[in-house]
Amino acid sequence: MSKQESYHVVVFPIVDCESQDKGFNRMRLDKTGAKFPGISLAALSVIRCLLLLIVTIWALPTVAQETQVADLSTLIAPSKQDATEASPVEFMNRPIFTIRSEFMGYTQEERAITVRDRIKSAMEKGGDDHVSIRPTPEGGRFIELNGLAVFQIRPSDLDPLTGESVDETAQNAAENLRIAVHEARERGNSSIMLKGIGLFILASVFFYGVCRFIYSLENRIIKRLQSWMQVWEDKLTVAVRPQQALNVLVFVTRLAKWTVVIMAGYEWATFSLRQFPYTRPWGETLHNYLIDTIEGILSAIVDALPGLLVVFLIILLTRFTSQLLKAFFARIESGEVTVPWMAEETARPTRKLTQALLWLFAFAMAYPYFPGSNTEAFKGLSVLVGIMLSIGGAGVVGQAASGLIMIYSRVLREGEYVKIGETEGLVTLVGIFSTKIRTASGEEVNMPNALIGSSTTVNSSRLAEGKGLVLHTTVTIGYNTPWRQVHAMLMRAAGSTPGLRAEPKPFVIQSALSDFYVEYRLCVQVERPEIRRITLTALHANVQDVFNEFGVQIMSPHYENDPLEKVWVPKEQWFEAPAENGVDGESV
Repeated sequence: MSKQESYHVVVFPIVDCESQDKGFNRMRLDKTGAKFPGISLAALSVIRCLLLLIVTIWALPTVAQETQVADLSTLIAPSKQDATEASPVEFMNRPIFTIRSEFMGYTQEERAITVRDRIKSAMEKGGDDHVSIRPTPEGGRFIELNGLAVFQIRPSDLDPLTGESVDETAQNAAENLRIAVHEARERGNSSIMLKGIGLFILASVFFYGVCRFIYSLENRIIKRLQSWMQVWEDKLTVAVRPQQALNVLVFVTRLAKWTVVIMAGYEWATFSLRQFPYTRPWGETLHNYLIDTIEGILSAIVDALPGLLVVFLIILLTRFTSQLLKAFFARIESGEVTVPWMAEETARPTRKLTQALLWLFAFAMAYPYFPGSNTEAFKGLSVLVGIMLSIGGAGVVGQAASGLIMIYSRVLREGEYVKIGETEGLVTLVGIFSTKIRTASGEEVNMPNALIGSSTTVNSSRLAEGKGLVLHTTVTIGYNTPWRQVHAMLMRAAGSTPGLRAEPKPFVIQSALSDFYVEYRLCVQVERPEIRRITLTALHANVQDVFNEFGVQIMSPHYENDPLEKVWVPKEQWFEAPAENGVDGESV
């Protein structure tokens, strides 16, 4: 076969693969579409191309060897300038051994080309393809094929990293040469090639069936998920959206499908490549790579099991200790247990801090046992996270410190009525970073703990007897009114106001003796802090009604001279239009 004819054999199948065979397409298609559902027209074309590509590869070694022999003189000339430190010797696409030294002026690449030429000559000589090893005077080894020395392994050709001896290297090279020669003979055997093509076709049909089964199984699973989602739609609506849950399950199903298809395709490619002599090394490489990968994964899992067991034990003990601490502090918080070094309101933050420190200590103990914790990537990630926390956590640490100081100094407690700056209301939550306050108008104010620590705080609930909220109001009455009468009227107004506690009883104090009037302060306690505004409004209304009923003038605002008549409202004028017979539009 001439060189031109060889090139014609190689190119022709590729061109035929890319052309459109209308007759073949008509055979595969019917009126409604593809005859083979699940595998598209493009997929079947790819399979046909792969089949023709295998036949092409079968003829490729002949072209490559003839080209090497014809162009040997042109390859040797530039190789003296582009010599490499190591030149592998390959025959039939299979590595034989690696040349790492020059010999008698020949570079490594020139020696490799000569070896391939001598192997071809030894095969053309004929014989039983016996491979033998003969020692050389320099301590090397001759590898002979059919009695002809095809290459020499010198001590300088050995790889110092592997530590193999000359004999071991020679044995491996002889075995590789024996396999390569056997595969070269198989390439010329038409029955073996036809057998490989038959096995390739059977493997392709089996792979097609597996794909059909996987696609069918995927459709069944998706339909089952859709029907199951319709049954459980009402129950799932409470936690998640049914459509989102269905999308996630469908994604997982398709991911599993493609994983299985890729694995099946990998095995199909491995098996198919091993059926032909020239591509057999590629199939063996794929197979060995898969085996090595699986072994590496299993070995890594087995090696990580003791460390993971230690991590599991640490987590188990930490969780058990955390539950004990939670139960202990819960009893202190509820008042069942009293300890002199901790108050009820500090039990919850102390529990959270203790649990956080406990888990932090457990993480520090378990860190060396995590798989890959000693790798540079893991260490670099730890350093990066530490730097990010250091840079961005300065303000957070300051807020947390202010919150802890405020909590353990017992400035505020949940359920207390306080005034911080211009904000006044009921404390609903005391956190590490901020405190939430609900004002009388129903608004929720979130105040940073650092701001609370630097502001004046007025607590109206802390020193009150019982669990009420201290409330007081002030009236100014002239000196011409007996103070005992004023005390009685204020007590009467407090007694008729709903929402005030009967115990402790309200009381009146004279807080100031001013130039024109006496300042009386009525002190009461509100049962529910959240109705403080409503209760205070009702108390003020009752004070006005009682003082008007008895004809006592309230001296606010200030005045300069006593009027001719008292400034008061008779009872018959209390409900003049547009007022109604009640308070805030409600009848009494």
